[in-house]
Amino acid sequence: MEVKCFTFNDYQENTYLLTEGKNCIIIDPGNYYEEENNIIKNYIEEKSLIPKFILITHTHIDHILGINFLSTLYPIKTYIPLSEKNIYDEMESYASMFSMQHYTHKKDVSTIDESTNFSFMGNEITILSLPGHSPGHIAFYFKDHKFCFSGDVIFKNSIGRTDLPGGDFNTLINSIKKRLFLIDDSTTVFPGHGPVTSIGDEKSNNPFLN
Repeated sequence: MEVKCFTFNDYQENTYLLTEGKNCIIIDPGNYYEEENNIIKNYIEEKSLIPKFILITHTHIDHILGINFLSTLYPIKTYIPLSEKNIYDEMESYASMFSMQHYTHKKDVSTIDESTNFSFMGNEITILSLPGHSPGHIAFYFKDHKFCFSGDVIFKNSIGRTDLPGGDFNTLINSIKKRLFLIDDSTTVFPGHGPVTSIGDEKSNNPFLN
């Protein structure tokens, strides 16, 4: 599997395209501006990729901006955390507060949680429940490839903010130490913002976790 990262919108959010052969999934599409829509669309078309579905780690607006564009362009489902469905449903009315007046909302989404059995082209996807940055935050762990898409739980030598509604510092630290840090140290972590890191690097060098 290969990972392509696009950095989109005013929040510099990382949108990931995970490919297996000619098939791909999109994780946290943050494309908002027309230019960003064209960037991801052109990449998919130039590589002759077939999108299969969209995965969402959490429903903060910078991570869901591109859902409607992509799920309208391609006949694919979007999967969001079950316990953040209410937050997602309300986002349309809050978008202007984040200066996203042109946000378009996709009402028809499906929900998943830690108990969901999920895979992509035969690759098992383990869903990790990691609340703290947001109440129902999840991450996607591909054990066989040692990839983890962590959303805004952890960044390179930093952690996600906990001052937004539903955030809690102690809950976040607990999620990282007692859930995320149980996976293999050599796992590559693809965060929602900033550069990639690894579980081992964060165990050794993250000042918030030592």
